[in-house]
Amino acid sequence: MTTQATAHLSNILQNSIENLMLAEQQVQENPGQREITDFSMDKFWNDMTTMAQKLSFECTKICICFSNAPIPTSGETSSLLSAVESTVVCLVSAWYRLPLAQGKTLVEEVRAAVVRAIQSTRQLIKVIKDEGGEAVDARYRQSTGVVWQGCDLLEKCPRDNKASVLKGLREQNSLVSDAFSEITEALEGDGSGWSRLGGDSEEEEDDDEDKWSNEDKDLMGPSVNLVKAAKILYKRVLAAVEKGALCETPSQVEELDQLFQDCKQVAAVVDVLILELYPPLNIHNMEEQSHLLASHVGTALKTAARSHVAGEEDQPHLEFVQKAVDHNLDRMKEKLSQR
Repeated sequence: MTTQATAHLSNILQNSIENLMLAEQQVQENPGQREITDFSMDKFWNDMTTMAQKLSFECTKICICFSNAPIPTSGETSSLLSAVESTVVCLVSAWYRLPLAQGKTLVEEVRAAVVRAIQSTRQLIKVIKDEGGEAVDARYRQSTGVVWQGCDLLEKCPRDNKASVLKGLREQNSLVSDAFSEITEALEGDGSGWSRLGGDSEEEEDDDEDKWSNEDKDLMGPSVNLVKAAKILYKRVLAAVEKGALCETPSQVEELDQLFQDCKQVAAVVDVLILELYPPLNIHNMEEQSHLLASHVGTALKTAARSHVAGEEDQPHLEFVQKAVDHNLDRMKEKLSQR
């Protein structure tokens, strides 16, 4: 292929990359449709699945064509990329049909999956443009595998807001559970290993400021128990959502979205609090983040208790978590006053 032909081919690939970037930005900037009177969830998912499978097929075809000599001509490449871009346009059009009334959590989940599918497609074309040649056949296949994965994730998206909220809550629960396990395991020692992560200086091992004192560990007790309360919160909320949650009316959808957002705040504060607990212990920050965690746990408990999600049998469990939170705040206040 002549230098001029190579440059022309590169321009064609670059134009396609830019077109896909525009499509990606459109999806990222779109908050979802407010109202669609004739929306059908079954049709929506049928369209999304069809487009995901077609995008995977078109990207595989491009990979095969560019993995064998001679590589496609400019005209052939334009035809291949046109099919990819048309499929992405159809995918985005299908995404636009999902109204916010179906649930903000679901909408965000699907939007993220659509963006991932477009990004992986763009990456494949970028690899072809930047690294074209038979020597990078493995890179084509690797990038195509990423496209397959992106399309597969799109096909496996939660089908309604309840499923989407459950997926998100399980992910948050995993983070909170890991954080609690991490800090309780660390408390078996003096916390000195935390400050040396990523470093190997022997001097750090003898730095007393990077270890917990017995007083530190005693003061941390209520904060650690608040993380445990957050862990129990997720256990109770997940059980309630799995058993009693519905997404058939606007109020049910909104309640699920609100519960998800309130619990999300709990997981975020747990992450910050765990970092504050490691040596050198900053008591002011520990107290501040502990009170913030207690507040967010309380908000999530109230949201759950007042929603359709929690039945009568769930109320005592939710009340127990709140009592545990209040008890540990009292213990913290008492311990800090005795310093």
